[in-house]
Amino acid sequence: MGKVRKGRRARRKKSRVALVCAGGGVTGGVYEIGCLRALEEVLDRSVTDLDLYVGISGGAFVSALLASGVSPREMYDEVTSSTRAPFGVTAAPLYRLGPLEFLKRSLRAPAVLSRALMTALRGEGRNLADLAWSLFELLPPGLLDTSGIQEYLHDFFKSRGRADRFDALDHDLYVVAVDLDSGEAVAFGDQGHREVPVSRAVAASAALPGLYRPVRIGGRDYVDGGVKKTAHINLAIRHGADLVICINPLVPILNDTERGALRGHLSNRGVTFVLDQVLRIMLHGRMAYGLERYAAEHPEVDILLIEPPRDDLRMFSYNLMKYSARRIVAQHAYRSTLATLAADKGRVTRMLRRHGLRLRDPAQAPSLPEAHPYLSTVAKTLGSSLDRLEGRLSRRRT
Repeated sequence: MGKVRKGRRARRKKSRVALVCAGGGVTGGVYEIGCLRALEEVLDRSVTDLDLYVGISGGAFVSALLASGVSPREMYDEVTSSTRAPFGVTAAPLYRLGPLEFLKRSLRAPAVLSRALMTALRGEGRNLADLAWSLFELLPPGLLDTSGIQEYLHDFFKSRGRADRFDALDHDLYVVAVDLDSGEAVAFGDQGHREVPVSRAVAASAALPGLYRPVRIGGRDYVDGGVKKTAHINLAIRHGADLVICINPLVPILNDTERGALRGHLSNRGVTFVLDQVLRIMLHGRMAYGLERYAAEHPEVDILLIEPPRDDLRMFSYNLMKYSARRIVAQHAYRSTLATLAADKGRVTRMLRRHGLRLRDPAQAPSLPEAHPYLSTVAKTLGSSLDRLEGRLSRRRT
């Protein structure tokens, strides 16, 4: 027993702490920023000063900012403001239609229609439904592309005097995307995948199938990293994490058809609500399975999961790509995270203590965070650096 305790004490001093930001589109990314802002209020270590970061889809964008030293305070102020140049960089359009791709596809229309007509004439049973499915061949592999995300991040790194490279970041970052042709998950930033620009890796990880076109890197097509796994916590564990803080924005709504605020079945609200709920059910089911497996295979690793409660109608009411609701979502995430931590304060405190972290009383945190007193980008950047320095000095004193 004595040896076990000694080992635990040694582990506390050397614990590697990872942050995993799961997918969830634009809304999920904003939710994660609100959560991180709350964690910054109650942890004695800045979340910009952790040992490694894993990002998937919208969470890849947030993780890239953290790994480059942008504090949750600066992120939160930017997403809750009405600026057209967040972080001092003119925002590129997140949604790009790419009409050239539609034009290329339209050139195939005669061949596709001719094939369908010949099949019908040969009596092979083509009906209107078959013809409609044939027309899907004329659609591009995605309605939009993520080039705007790549351009914006590249310009952001440039504005901060950083190279758009994984080895130029302050901390280890792993951005997960899925190889469309092989079905395998790839962690950009890992060995063998470090030469890809961070901005392009994030664009690939955020390429939600159907909505965004796959991103071609090194002759391979990549799509959203959440296609394979919801959070890829195993990646953090493989890189030596002893404590994993995982933020998962997407949970299925627990709808009370009799007394719930939605008043009736989700199917009554149309196909978008059905598809949204089904996506959330699949992602959350995989997350629950993964957590059970990690607990069995890696009992020495602690995982702190932060996600909206199942009855959180506000998070369910905004679609994944609704950027205009960013202020409401960020504020709600901040308050929701504080409430969750306060309700489970004892367990969370003990878990964090095992890894040398201290949890301040969430009930003492402000109901909404104060905005940065300075408006200039330079001042906010310096503020992020000071936040990290203060966290490091605080840990050394304790």
